[in-house]
Amino acid sequence: MGWVVYELTGSGALLGAVLGARVIPLILLAPISGVAADRFNRRRLMQASQALAAAVSLAVGVALALGIVSVWMLFVFTLLMGASNVTDRPARLTTAFDLVPRDAAVKAVTLNTIGFSIMRVVGPAVAGYLIAWVGAAGCFFIQAALYGASGLVVLAIVFPPRQKPKRGSALADMMEGLRFAATDRSMRVLIALGALPYLLLVPIWGTLFPIYAKDVFAAGPQGLGILLTAVGLGGTLGGFIANALTHVQRQARMQAGWILLMAAAILGVAASPNIALAAACAFVGGAAEMAHTASNMASMQLAAPQAMRGRVASLMMLYPAMISAGAFLAGPLSDALGVQGASMLLASISIAATAALFFASSHLREMRTQ
Repeated sequence: MGWVVYELTGSGALLGAVLGARVIPLILLAPISGVAADRFNRRRLMQASQALAAAVSLAVGVALALGIVSVWMLFVFTLLMGASNVTDRPARLTTAFDLVPRDAAVKAVTLNTIGFSIMRVVGPAVAGYLIAWVGAAGCFFIQAALYGASGLVVLAIVFPPRQKPKRGSALADMMEGLRFAATDRSMRVLIALGALPYLLLVPIWGTLFPIYAKDVFAAGPQGLGILLTAVGLGGTLGGFIANALTHVQRQARMQAGWILLMAAAILGVAASPNIALAAACAFVGGAAEMAHTASNMASMQLAAPQAMRGRVASLMMLYPAMISAGAFLAGPLSDALGVQGASMLLASISIAATAALFFASSHLREMRTQ
């Protein structure tokens, strides 16, 4: 999507605006989707979300193939895909606690998060090559088929029976979840640590890497594929690291360290004289992002009461919302400061914010995973 928008418009600001539009359904629907995951059939929620994603992807592929795509269509696509994701994610994340015993839940949540995060970067990386081979329309046709397959795979999972939720209104359940997030010290710290890199650093992959590939390194869509493949390969390593470190109790401290490493890697990308060195730095950044995300999401699920895990999982939808909000920020900054200047500024702000949070919050420094 990033490549299509930039090729169509040539505008970093409009690129950020289209990708950033996903924040609207994420923010509006996230609390509702959490309540739905706690109250309704999670299998059906996942299937419905994948069906919507498949239909929208197919429609955009057809529009591209017929040459009738316009910017407004890309905004609509982004909004509908955001609605699909926000419906799917809370239901999917909480299934780990349905399917495995609690003593294996940390690793299960970590592996689930690894799958999400790796595919989020591997998918665009593969698309970079596919654009050169089959065009953007072909990419969207393949995406539609994969979303359809994802919905069918859910049929193979046997879910144990769930206890019926307590009687009460959906609004009351939603407010209960929001109060818990606002008043629980551990949850506040974990949300802050989780949201910060997704606002300032992660948007660089999707929003600024197309500009690096096309304008800085003159490497075309294959160059974008190289950069995002490096992030994905790094994420694979980061997933193994996160899984090996699930026994560490001071997960919050470790998450702060991963943010600093990710920011340093982005500074390296901005300073790289060639795409090979930039890809090496992107590899390190991908590893740090994966390790941070897996640790943060597992910690949030463990800190939540069992009956509230769907609503807590819906709070994690703030993270992709932060990516979208960060895209609104990164795109115009790239127009104003250049893509390298924008990257350096965002990385520097994230380092300063992480340091301030660490020294200001004694709970962050002392918190232990139960």
